[in-house]
Amino acid sequence: MMRLISILTGAALIAFTVAWIAGRQGELVYVIDNYQLRTSAGAAIGIAIAFAALIAFLTRVTAMLLSGPGAFGRWFALRRSRRGQEALARGLVAAAAGDAFEAKKLAKKAHALLGSPPLSLLLTAQAAQLEGDEAGQDEAYQAMLAHPETEFLGLRGLFMKAMRQNDSDEAMRLATRAHALRPRAAWAANALFDLKSAHHEWADAKDVLDDAARVGIVDAGAARRRRAVLLAAEALDEEGRGESERSLKLALDALELSPALAPAASLAARRLALQGRAWRAQDIIEAAWAQTPHPDLAAAYAAIKPSEAADARARRLIGLAHLKTDHFESRMLEAEQAVNLAEWAEARRVLAPLARGFASARVCALMAEIEQGQYHDAAAAHAWLARAVRAPADAQWRCTNCKAASAQWHAVCKKCGAFDTLEWSASGADLVEAFDAGPEAELSAPFLEQSTAREEAAEEEAARARRKMKPKSLANESFVVWPRPPDDPGPGGHDFDSGKPAERRRL
Repeated sequence: MMRLISILTGAALIAFTVAWIAGRQGELVYVIDNYQLRTSAGAAIGIAIAFAALIAFLTRVTAMLLSGPGAFGRWFALRRSRRGQEALARGLVAAAAGDAFEAKKLAKKAHALLGSPPLSLLLTAQAAQLEGDEAGQDEAYQAMLAHPETEFLGLRGLFMKAMRQNDSDEAMRLATRAHALRPRAAWAANALFDLKSAHHEWADAKDVLDDAARVGIVDAGAARRRRAVLLAAEALDEEGRGESERSLKLALDALELSPALAPAASLAARRLALQGRAWRAQDIIEAAWAQTPHPDLAAAYAAIKPSEAADARARRLIGLAHLKTDHFESRMLEAEQAVNLAEWAEARRVLAPLARGFASARVCALMAEIEQGQYHDAAAAHAWLARAVRAPADAQWRCTNCKAASAQWHAVCKKCGAFDTLEWSASGADLVEAFDAGPEAELSAPFLEQSTAREEAAEEEAARARRKMKPKSLANESFVVWPRPPDDPGPGGHDFDSGKPAERRRL
């Protein structure tokens, strides 16, 4: 509305001005040589306006003629860019869909129309990757390094290629450059950390970890655990090189961050025992055992007092086992020491829950020793040894990533290269049998975390099963035929010998 009012007001002012000039008296005289031109003031103003309009028109036409080639070139370039961007967009869609032929064709078209912009290089690299063209892919990624906006992407592509070719040195160089370029990028920090760890460059790995924790890539808890593992691994390397003092310091530093780290605890206990600091060594082992029992801890605990009597050592190890009584390793340690003390009934009682179901090789071997030591029953011992041959494997260091087993603990898996993935575990869960009123056996939870209440319930179920399964012709006998796991060789003649005590035939 305001614009319309302005236009009308301007038109009115122009009309008023023209009318005012036309109403004035007078004339204009132009003398050119012998010629004289006379006209009114209004006509003169009209001629002046017409002349100005003509000059403006001629100026505009001249400017258009002079700028025509440039304008035409700009129009052509804009059209070319529009077609190139369209080809680029369609090519990226084709690459995402896995259409290698279409992606490569559109990449060539985009390259021809646009030259070598960053997205065109990306499309070319993706098309080459879909076709398996390593040379073309490498050329595209190398070209990306020349553009600041695609340098990081080119580094990642070249890094992935180096990893596929197992070129760890080139991969580390690229990861180092990428991490320096963008410290907050998670893949660069994690890749550099893994490579430094795989090369046992523990100090550099700790620096990368500190950088990642500072920028928030790794949370505080995970960083604390990783730092403890790095210190423990470095301590083991220093011990291997004979640097006992430095290895002890590193192990103690690791235990401050993770007191349950068994490799660090056993190493520190060994070094402290050699220095005569037995009480400090015992405290370290007991603190670690209370959280995660491990055979290496028991071995280090036993070696703290080398001149100790065998009976006293056995009693001391039983005390260690009581720090976490419901754990598989604690039961095994207590049963082994009861055997060393010739306390056969106690050893059988402690080992009883582990001997049911799919007992491991260690359990079967120890049961064979109990049978031989308590009853001098070679047949029963042989039966348990036969089970041990076919029993599930015992716990060992096993990678949670690739499931590979290892005889010793390492910070980095020797097979897949994953960091801190080795755990002390069996290949399959140990199962325990409990019985209901029916003929089928119910397999309970793994023994590694079974509680005392669960054991008592299993015993009650077993007692009911014995009453139901007892044959009438043997009513005065007290034995029961236990259901056998698939890998059990089956009952031997000793299982049906009624001359043995009832306690003897239950397990």
